[in-house]
This record gives sequence, C-alpha cells and structure tokens, in this order.
Amino acid sequence: MTNDETQIATFFAKYDAPAAKLGKAVRARLRDRLPGLRELVYVYERRNSLVLSYSPTDAGADAVCAVALDPRGVKLYVAGGERLTKSDPSRLLKGRGKAVRHVVLTSVADFDRAEVEALIAAAVELTKVRLDPSAKGSVVIKAGEQKARALRAKKGVRATARPRTPKARR
Repeated sequence: MTNDETQIATFFAKYDAPAAKLGKAVRARLRDRLPGLRELVYVYERRNSLVLSYSPTDAGADAVCAVALDPRGVKLYVAGGERLTKSDPSRLLKGRGKAVRHVVLTSVADFDRAEVEALIAAAVELTKVRLDPSAKGSVVIKAGEQKARALRAKKGVRATARPRTPKARR
C-alpha cells in the first residue's frame, strides 16, 4: 500500500463501518469509470467530511464527480448542476446548485443504477473531459494544504498576503 493509500485509509477509518465501506466501493467505481482523472482528496475537519473529487486538473472546481462522506451519509456530487435536469428524469439529483448537484447513496446498488450512470455520462459530456482508458490517474492529497490555509486564516493572515505599499496621491 502506498503512502497516499495509507493516508486515505486513515481518513476512511474516521467514519462508521457502513459509510466507510460504501465510500470505498464508490471510490473504486469512480476510479474505474473516470480513468486518467486526478483524485483530489479533501478533509473538512469542521464539517467532519471527506471528499474525493475527480478532476482533469489539480483544481476541485474542475471536477466531473466527487464522493463525499460525512456523519449524515454518502453523497455523489455531479458537475453540471441545473443543466443536468434533462438527464435526470427519475429526479435523483438533490440541491439547487448551478454548478453541482448530488445524489444520496445508501448502498452500492444506488450507485450502480443506470440513472446514475446517465448522470455521470452527462457530466463528462458537459465538462468536455476526455477520458483515456489507458491512463492512470494520480492521487493528490489536499488535506495538508487545507490545514495550513485554516491556520493562516485563524491567525488572520491571508494565504496570498503581500506587503502593502502606499498608494500614490494624485
């Protein structure tokens, strides 16, 4: 097991067994379904949430899909927001986000539904991501970056703060 995989295993270990098992199964399916995309791992300690986002870049905002675990359960987030309503005749999508909506998952069978596959396919199409079945996606742990950002925010220092120079008077 690689260092990243060991770290991800510790993140999953913080959740009850059924949620962790479901989250791991959905993770494996998303990695198979979205080959070549980066897996971005976020830990939101204040919300007790783990998010695994699948993106062509190192930016979570570019993600096609994400799986999130929190004390309330497991959710599959799909890019496309309100534009996905045509691809959702079963009305599985929850939320009102313009960019992202989610499906509540209670079992692996929920993820394996044809309707969920149609939503993922629509998200891939909307985001114009090209999937390469021969590519192996990388894992990017963002949890450490988040902690550093939170500490800076707590101390009142902006992450990109620069010394201020006085403005010239006109």
